[in-house]
Amino acid sequence: MKFIAASEFKARFEHAQNPVLIDLSQSSQLFLADAHWIDFNQIVRNEGERAGLLPDNAEFNRALAQTGITPDSTVFLFDDSQGLAASRLAWSLALCGLQEIYLIDGGREALLTAGWPVVTKPAAPKPASNLTFDFSAHHCHADAIAAQLGKPDGWLIIDARSEEEYRGTDKRSRNAGHIPGAVHFDWQWFFDPEKPGYLLPDDVIRAKLSEKGINAKPNEKKGQTVAVYCQSHRRSSLMFCVLKHLGFQDVRGYPGAWSDWGNRDDLPAELATTE
Repeated sequence: MKFIAASEFKARFEHAQNPVLIDLSQSSQLFLADAHWIDFNQIVRNEGERAGLLPDNAEFNRALAQTGITPDSTVFLFDDSQGLAASRLAWSLALCGLQEIYLIDGGREALLTAGWPVVTKPAAPKPASNLTFDFSAHHCHADAIAAQLGKPDGWLIIDARSEEEYRGTDKRSRNAGHIPGAVHFDWQWFFDPEKPGYLLPDDVIRAKLSEKGINAKPNEKKGQTVAVYCQSHRRSSLMFCVLKHLGFQDVRGYPGAWSDWGNRDDLPAELATTE
């Protein structure tokens, strides 16, 4: 899982094994050459108050059916929403065991600026292989997180929402606040304020994470398990992808996220201030 600059994309794409380029832009009259457009709404499922759940395998495969994707594809992803849609698909593909996943830093605009050709039709459809979700890695759910609360050697839980959501002053579910013990790291802190939509340099992001006690341990093959969440697992999918890009080994995303946890009365919610 890596973020790459648009300037690197062409060479990587041309030399990749079974490359697949996927566009998750919200809407577009023009398409980028070789890109298969995917409707974001087809790769998530909402159920009552709970949002951002995984669709079933059949529905997910239908969304990807024309892309030519296979389990050994090298996948390149971009969008026009600061990487949120692309990151959610990247996380879902990681659940299916794909190893070579690249996200274009700066998204669609970066590719256009770099001169990637524009066409009037999406890429020609190619038959894809069926992918299967494997929940043994990259994935967690409310009960698994709850079982870790209070353990001295438990998971590191990261809340990627805004400060107001974390504190509970912005209430978007039946219960406000955050998962007890969760560290707050707003997803927008990853981005360069001088270049909207582009990530800060890796060393700057590492320093920001370290200030919050979020550190990868390069000498450990696995390290501490990290669970990330937001409201529906879009912002936290970006968090997942950035942490994997930086070398964190065991990172797990929580589909449904606070729209699940915060709408359950059997789970604790904590109200607090942030620094």
